[in-house]
Amino acid sequence: MAQELNVTTEAMKTTPPALVALLHAGGMTPSDWVTVLTLCYLGLQIGLLVPRYINRFRQWRRQRRTNTETET
Repeated sequence: MAQELNVTTEAMKTTPPALVALLHAGGMTPSDWVTVLTLCYLGLQIGLLVPRYINRFRQWRRQRRTNTETET
């Protein structure tokens, strides 16, 4: 049991340097990867929210148009 605990502990100690080395493998620093992933996240959020807001605006405009037609 103690041997398994030592292996797990040592594996956890090597994970951060291994992750940094893996990120460097693409020729980019971890800072660059964070920037790229942030831009991807922003792109996804914009891509998902803009159509939703366009639909809401169109519905509001239709509703406003029908309200002004019934008043006159």
